[in-house]
Amino acid sequence: MSPLVEQQQFLTVLEDALRKRVCSVCVDRNLEGPCALEEQHECVLFDRLPKIARTLSYIRSNRMDDYITAIRWEVCSECPHQRLDGSCAQREEARCILDRYLPLIVDAVEETRAAFHQPAAC
Repeated sequence: MSPLVEQQQFLTVLEDALRKRVCSVCVDRNLEGPCALEEQHECVLFDRLPKIARTLSYIRSNRMDDYITAIRWEVCSECPHQRLDGSCAQREEARCILDRYLPLIVDAVEETRAAFHQPAAC
């Protein structure tokens, strides 16, 4: 199997895991249950899923701070909501999905990586 096909399969499985784990508890669901952000194309989790997955694949740590640092450096640095000084109103107001649900996201990435027998990249 080609690396590109395997990567796409990994992302598909990861997206399913995230939808079960994160979307099921996300406060941005509308009253009917589906995500209100998807309608507006504002869910950074799925808009930037390949970059998030790649970023987290380089981390293997028992400390959530290491994952936070990586996400802020690689993903948040490209976000229009982040200010030049690195602060972010979305994070400060607990509206950033990555910040709010990062432990669940890390768990989903780790489980999916284990299912694909992928060690953490170094």
